[in-house]
Order: sequence, then C-alpha cells, then structure tokens
Amino acid sequence: MAKLCALLLMSLASGTFGQAPTAPVLNPRGAVNTFTVQPAPSNVSAGGILTITGINLGPAVGFTAAPGTLPTTIGDPAVEVRINNRLSPIYAATPGSITVQVPLETPNGAAQVVVRRGEQTSQPTRFNVIGAVPSVRTANGKGYGAAGESDGVVVKLRATGLGLTDPRVGTGELPADDQPAVLRAPIRATVGGLPAEATAQLSSSNVGEFDVAVTLPTESLPTDVVAVYVGNAVGNRVTLGTASAVVSEYLPLPANGRDPRGLTGSDLRPGYLTLSGVRGEDGCWPSWLVDFSRKAVQGLSGCAATANRNALTPFQANNEAAGVATFVGPASADIAQGVSDKLTVLHPANAEPMTVTLPAPGLALAGAQGGNIGVVLATTPVRNVVVNPITGEITEGAGGAVGPGGGGGGININNVAVDLGDGVKVLVSVPVTVAQGALAVLAVDSDTAPTKAKFGVVNATGQPTATQDFPNGWLPLLAPVQAGGPGGGPGGFPGGGAVGPALARLRSATFYDAQTRLFWTLARNPQNTADAFVAFSLAPNTAPQVLPLGDGVFVASCTPQTRLFTIDLTRRIAVSTGTVAEKEVKNPCAAQSFALLDLTARQLTTINLPGQGQFSVSGNSANEMNDYVYGTNADPARQGRSDTLYVLDGVGGSVFRLDLPPEIAGFANPAPYPEMGLLVAQATAQNSNVNGGAGLVLFDIENQQARLLPTPAGFSAVQLLSIFPTTRKLLARGTRVEPVGSQLLVYDMVTGDLQVVANPAGVVWAGPAPVVPTPGQPQQQVQALQHFSPRSNAVHVVGYGADRRAIGVMLLRIN
Repeated sequence: MAKLCALLLMSLASGTFGQAPTAPVLNPRGAVNTFTVQPAPSNVSAGGILTITGINLGPAVGFTAAPGTLPTTIGDPAVEVRINNRLSPIYAATPGSITVQVPLETPNGAAQVVVRRGEQTSQPTRFNVIGAVPSVRTANGKGYGAAGESDGVVVKLRATGLGLTDPRVGTGELPADDQPAVLRAPIRATVGGLPAEATAQLSSSNVGEFDVAVTLPTESLPTDVVAVYVGNAVGNRVTLGTASAVVSEYLPLPANGRDPRGLTGSDLRPGYLTLSGVRGEDGCWPSWLVDFSRKAVQGLSGCAATANRNALTPFQANNEAAGVATFVGPASADIAQGVSDKLTVLHPANAEPMTVTLPAPGLALAGAQGGNIGVVLATTPVRNVVVNPITGEITEGAGGAVGPGGGGGGININNVAVDLGDGVKVLVSVPVTVAQGALAVLAVDSDTAPTKAKFGVVNATGQPTATQDFPNGWLPLLAPVQAGGPGGGPGGFPGGGAVGPALARLRSATFYDAQTRLFWTLARNPQNTADAFVAFSLAPNTAPQVLPLGDGVFVASCTPQTRLFTIDLTRRIAVSTGTVAEKEVKNPCAAQSFALLDLTARQLTTINLPGQGQFSVSGNSANEMNDYVYGTNADPARQGRSDTLYVLDGVGGSVFRLDLPPEIAGFANPAPYPEMGLLVAQATAQNSNVNGGAGLVLFDIENQQARLLPTPAGFSAVQLLSIFPTTRKLLARGTRVEPVGSQLLVYDMVTGDLQVVANPAGVVWAGPAPVVPTPGQPQQQVQALQHFSPRSNAVHVVGYGADRRAIGVMLLRIN
C-alpha cells in the first residue's frame, strides 16, 4: 500500500493540479515473472510471460484477450507495451497491471519495458531476460507449492520460457490446429530426485504456454518435489501435492554404526544418505548407506577413500544430483598419481552399489551437468571424465581441470606480474574481462605507501596494451590490512578474512559497466581529505572522470574489504559512507550514509540514515538483496547484536529503518533469502543475552515489516537451520533446558503456524548433542551430522540418546 501511494503521489506531482492524471506510471519493481512471481529484479525467458504493475496502465473497464492471436494495442486511448522497443502481445490489463508476452526476439540481458497510453509514455522499468529456463505455474499462482494435475501415472504441468518449437510459432500466436509445436531443446524432469521422462509442446489454447507431461516414477509420493529441466537449466521447483503436516520418519543405527563422524546427503532424493566413521589405519572410512525408501541402514563393503586424510567422509554429493560417490581405496601412497582407478557409486535408482573402473586413477570428484559425476584424472595433461551414476557409462568431459590460483579471466593472480610503466607494477584490483583476451586492471608503485597509480588493459599474460595515469591528485582507495592477518578481499568478494595472499593484496574495489564501457573505482587524495569515484573509459583518447563524494563524506574504509553494491534495476552503484577518512580496520566499522552513483547520468547522490543512525559494514553486516542494501546498527556494547535494521532502497533512492517488535530486545546473524525478499535473524528477548531466546525475526524488506516467529513454550532458544522456498517453510532447532534436549521446529512462513516435531523413542537431541566439558581438557568440537536440502524438501538429522551417542537418523519431508 505504501508503494502504491508513492506511485500515486508521483503521478499527481507530474500532472496538472485539479486534473485527473492520465500518464502511465510503472512501479520501479513492478516487472515480474507471471508464473514464478520472483521479486524484482525478476528473470523471464524470451517468450515468457511478464506482469507489470503501476497506475494508469490499462483501460478502466479492464481487458482480457479473446482466444487466439494476442493484440499489441488495446483500448481507447490506445495502450501498448514495448520491451526493448518491441511491441509486446497483451494477455490482460487493468488500470493497475498489464500482463504481456516477452517477444521471442528479445536478446538475453537487462531489458526495459515501457507502457504507452495515448500520447503519453511511462518511465521504463527493468527486468532480466535469460535463456530458456522453465517457469512453472503453481496452483496458488505464487510460484511455489503444488502444481499440475496428476492421475497417478502422469502429472501435467503448465510452463513458459522453454524456448523455440518445431515448427516455430511466432510471438503472440498459437500453433496450427493440425500441427503440434514440439519443444526443440531436450527436456527432462526429476520427481523426488528420480529421473522422469518429460515431453512439452505449445498449448493449443493459451499463447506462450507449454503443456508439459511428466511420467511419474513408481515410487513417487505426494510430497515429492518436481523439477523440470530444459537442457541443464532448471525451473522453479514445485510439489506433486500437499500434506497436512511435516512427514517424519526414523531409522535406528546398527550397534557398530553408533559413532558416525561424517554425513553426505543426496541433493535431490529425500532419505538417501551415507554415514562414515573414523578413518582407519588402513586408509579406509567405514561407511553405511541409509535408504529410507528401503527402510534400511546398510553397511558398505570395500574401502571408501579420498585424497584428504582429514576428511570427515570420503563421499561426495553434487548439486542437482541424486547419487553419491567415493573412490575405492586404499588411496595410493603418492596422491599426485591419483587416489584410485575405481569408484563406488550409490544411486537411489539402483538396488545395489555400483563399482566403476576409470580409464586412469582419479585425483578428485567434481560436479557435472545432468546429475552426473565428474572425475579429474591424474593424467598428463589432466583429463576430466563424466560418469553416469545409473549406468556407469564413462564419457570425456569438457576442458581441463582448474588448478589452484586460477580465475581472473585467464590470469593466474597468484603469479601475475604487471608492469604498466613508470615503476607501477603492483596489481591492486581483480582483473576484469572487458573484451576477448583483454582485462582491465589497476596498479600502483607500492601497496603500502603508493605515490603513483595507473589504469591498464592487459592481455592474458599480463602484458599491457593500453595504460592511463590516475587523475592528478588522486590515488586508488586501498582497503586497510587486517592486523596479524592477510587482509580481506576486494569489492565483490564478500566476507573478507583470510582469502589467501593473492586476493589479500587486491584491495581496490572496482566495477566495469559494459553498457558505457567505463571502469569505475574508488579514490582518495593523498592528504586524506576527499574521496571520489573515478571512471576510466575504454574509448581511446578519453580522459578519466572524477566524481567527488562531497565535503566531509568518505567511504567507510575501515574493513579489510570495500564493498560496491550493484543496483540493477536503476543502473546504480552504492557504497557505504561516513564522516571520517578511516585508514585502519575497526570492528564495528561504522557508516552513517550511502553514496549512490548513477551509471547512466554519471551523477552522485548522498543519502543519510534517519536521525543520528549508523550501521556496521564489518564482515557481512552490510549486504545486498534484490537491489536493497541493508545493514545493522553499530553498537559495540551489544556484543554482536542489533536492535535496528537500516535499508537503502537502491531503486527508490531512499533509506528506511525497520524496528523490532516490542517483545524483542535485539537480533543477530541476519540471513538473506532473496527468492522471498526476506531476512531471517535470531531474536533476543528482553532482559536476556541468549540468541534465539525470543525466536526468529522475519524482516520483509519490500513491505517494510518485521514480525516474530516466537520460541515455543518449553524451549529456551531456537536456531535457524534452513528455509524451504518451495513450500515456504522454515526449519529451526529448539533447545530445551528441562527436560534437557532439542527438537526440530517447522514454521509456516505464510501463516506463522508451528509444528514441533516429536523426537523418536530414545532420541533426546535432534541433531548435535552438546559435549560435556572435561575439566582440564580443551573443548571438543561438535560435529553437526545433519543435511538440509531445499531442492528436495528433505532434512536428514542424526539423533542422539541421553548418553550423547548417535542412535538413529531422522528424515523430515517438509511440505
């Protein structure tokens, strides 16, 4: 409602006093994928469906297109929608929204949409056009939850964005009645992690929509997650159905398996995981396969091994895959010669473990597309092969392995040496690719007391092809070095900390704008009395441009990294600023404002926090989500807790604060979930120092609200474990003091309802049990034998008895 009022005020301000405004006004965040409802900046494939919101858009009486070819102009005065200046077919329109098809000819990348009404045209808003990626319609129309119609054999889904068809059907058109338009690209699906045959053809009645048919595996359950892939691009995940409550299952561990140290869970298959014990003197890890579909915990024969002697488990599970794998050991004495030429592959589609013989000993396991297993072979040169986890078939992989220190667009930044002339040889920025074989860099004559600096374009070997001196009176702003450590990373490397000697010296934050071919960086004058943005152009004979931040405004440069936050929707860059030219690391590092750089207009704006507010930029205290930059208030007395969240709306160019509900004293460790536009943090109760003692606080950034998911009665605190976007559920662990123990808690993030999951008989701790300290002995580390997979809506947790020994495994299906 607040955003709608703001739009209305904007419209009134632009109109004539006393007259009803007629110009269309778009919500700057109002271009959203109709099927996934992903918050802006939203991703939509060419041919997909886009919903635009605002005011004065469609006819007052509304419009819904008749069956058949869609119009590109409707109403009187005429209304049309253009995406990158292409007319877009219109499905429906009201004064507050218009739904259109993204033209198939739209290229990938940032796109602009405008609405024209009569002779008046709106300001543009932006979204991202991506390659063919499925967008599946769900029953609730919100992009998550149950979808499709199932007869128990096939589930029929509706989707957009799958790509071109054969025969090709034009934008806004239906296929011919006598010739089905079949998807050109390969399509597949998984149901509950198991492979499922899928077909797709354009709907004969709904323009731009595909009818997708997925054959269900015989083991399918109503709670299973369905994922549709075009090529290797996966769409929004949906479920076959719903369940009234979380489904909990339990398998006890055998007597010889009650000391597991490592857990590897399948990414896609619920209830499929391995447990491993302590590595033996023979170099083998005793291991067990836990398979809930077969109600079995099976000891694995043979020797499971890996190159890392200190690994908790030798098994590896890859993203977007159902299986797990390990080398068959013992590992060779010289690891450089490979661990083994055999793999043990476990997959839920196979009844028994499979042994695969490799063409040469393998060095490491890696991810591979299509749910396969990648293996790096110890050959000269190094080779990659791909193993099908169901059949065991081996094919050659693409390219060679990436060795340590790679990256930087072809430059090995561990060893790179640049010489931009005049003694300027010390690289201080991450090389950025600006053209084929060309990388932009910054260098100085000294990274401790620089007096000269240059911008340069170099080739992959570091040889300069063009250089430019820094503007007179300015030097790159280098982040300070952490005392006693290697320092932090540059802009774009969140977290800072010990990132290695190569990245530690790259302390200049930079941004390359491909649209204007400008390379931006931060600068400070040698007297430490002014900061600025500096832009270097890739166009020849163009002088650098200096945009000073203004009198008394400085970059908050008291962290081992300086973050630049990109605001995609309005083509801006944000940086945290303060009133002091800091030169040393501080914790907290306080900022009182933001500087916003408009990349198109090349103008700077400073936006102060409300009141006398300040926020911390130390570590990940300040971060970006969906073109909002957020930070927590900086108060050392709070010992890492905060009571206020400050948010920069990078699109609207304003700052607001979110205060806590009255029953909360503070919060800690906010975690972002951009697909829902939420931050989730542990809440501290009044007169308490226990993180999570009050529950969990949800910050709804777009709606500018904060609400509490309270700690249930009988529990002393809750800990956030994971969030499951497909069902909008939050998983936490609740700790009890009397009786002592812990249980899993599942909150419904939409309704606020809570389900306390009962522990199986004998289980006192659902998850890691605290270690009872032994006097005079160092505190032991507690291994968290747990696995959370939002891709499968599955939770795997080892349960512990009163003696703090593992006694079984819990499976939760979050629905």
